[in-house]
Amino acid sequence: MKAPMNFFLLCLALPFLAACSGHTVRGRVDEQAIETRVDSEVARYYLENYLAGKRVDAGLDERIDRVYQSANGALPDRDELKRLSDEFSIDFAALYFADRIGRIPANRSFRKIFDQIYASTRTALPEGRARLPAAAAKYEALVVPSYLYKRNLANGAALAAPREALGKVGLPCYFVETQDDGSVEANAELVMSAIRARGRDGRRLIVISASKSSPEVALALTKLGAAGTRHVAAWINAVGALKGTPLIDDNVLPELEWVVGKVDPAGTASMTTAAGRRRFKSFQVPEQVFVVNLIGIPLSGSVGFRAGRGYFPMRKHGPNDGMVLLADTVYPGGVTLAQVGSDHFLMYSLDVTTVALVSTMIDWLENLRDVAFSPR
Repeated sequence: MKAPMNFFLLCLALPFLAACSGHTVRGRVDEQAIETRVDSEVARYYLENYLAGKRVDAGLDERIDRVYQSANGALPDRDELKRLSDEFSIDFAALYFADRIGRIPANRSFRKIFDQIYASTRTALPEGRARLPAAAAKYEALVVPSYLYKRNLANGAALAAPREALGKVGLPCYFVETQDDGSVEANAELVMSAIRARGRDGRRLIVISASKSSPEVALALTKLGAAGTRHVAAWINAVGALKGTPLIDDNVLPELEWVVGKVDPAGTASMTTAAGRRRFKSFQVPEQVFVVNLIGIPLSGSVGFRAGRGYFPMRKHGPNDGMVLLADTVYPGGVTLAQVGSDHFLMYSLDVTTVALVSTMIDWLENLRDVAFSPR
């Protein structure tokens, strides 16, 4: 058992080493204040100067200008983020991704509403005063847990905090019992059955997934099609492993079964990037389903304990959240809400974030659905 234990000790040390090295930085991106450490001087300059309109390094400004001039309007994909990581740094690419998300008008409008609701919810929820919009009476939630949720309870895979928070504010919340180590394809069938079952009471359904359960939901919605999802109002895709993860390809966590016990190899195989990217090409979430991508964009100085064991090995592939490459967490269309500084586990005030996000979503669906989105 010495090798796995040494590996865990190293994983605990890596975030501390990252936090104690690098360049201290303060600035704003996507309307969020950032104070942490980054991996390079160029990342520090980009956040503190370039994004703030302080152009004091003509040569570096010109290089960054060329990055924006070459953008095609869509969010950068994993290949572009990898190229920027190699040319500048990992944290530069992550910050650039966050800035590009914030420049999309629908994302910016959604964040403005969310930030206002979050500020009031942060005080009201602990005091028992938080309320959803009146229109919430027409809605209910269906929560789909993530990988190993029956065994690896410490990482929140069962989404217990979001479910409890929604219960406190009175939103009916239903749970899908998936196979905790099953394949994406097998679990998608279970999700399809659960979605069909919720179509009988007349409420509009908000489906909530995280990490591995997000491709399961995307596949279920695709297979059900428009006819089978008329009652589905929205899908919250939180840190979705929509295209698999290099952690499986690279066998970064070989001691997994030593920790949690035997797992279904079919479930593991379904999370490779080859399987994930092939499956992603088949996704066609019906247009009437409003998609909200909730993602974390950590910087090297803000990676938590659990995310650190995946974040540092995956840096060779480009910016990631500790489990998934950043560009692979976003389903195109709808809106994207990025939490800069958070990693894959989004543990900061997750109960408040959930209530604020659902409140924002309902408000948006009831009042602002005519806002134009990027095509899927």
